[in-house]
Amino acid sequence: MEPNERVIQLLEERKQRFRDFARLQPDHPFTLANKHMLEASPQTSWAATGTIEMTGVLWWALSFGAALAPPNTVIFNAHGGPSASIAIFTSVLTGAFHVDPSTLGGECQFTLQAVAGGVGEVSLYLYDMNWTETGGFFGAVGGLSATYISSTGTITYY
Repeated sequence: MEPNERVIQLLEERKQRFRDFARLQPDHPFTLANKHMLEASPQTSWAATGTIEMTGVLWWALSFGAALAPPNTVIFNAHGGPSASIAIFTSVLTGAFHVDPSTLGGECQFTLQAVAGGVGEVSLYLYDMNWTETGGFFGAVGGLSATYISSTGTITYY
């Protein structure tokens, strides 16, 4: 399977989980906050590819820069701890923003999962401060990581 096919598959599986949850819990605050995910399509998503770097043992720092249509980019930075995290890796992530990236700015929430012992996978999900998902990205990890964190960071659109 080609890397981009894997990304599309993972994004579609995530959208299906949103649909399944919404069908069972249509009035749940999470369903209402992520209603846009139920209607997401390539026409309502902004594809992006970028590089993520993360380092740290317990205390960590990460940076993700995503290229959009030239000359625009989105930069996301976060640091924190103590967390159950061991990481030193760089990865290219591919995915999509589910909202217009030019509307992003300031503090946001995220989850990151990365597992690698030389080679592995990483996923990064970005949310606004109400847990509305604004983007999802995936890639192969080159490095070492045993990380699952959920925290806040800062996102900037250029």
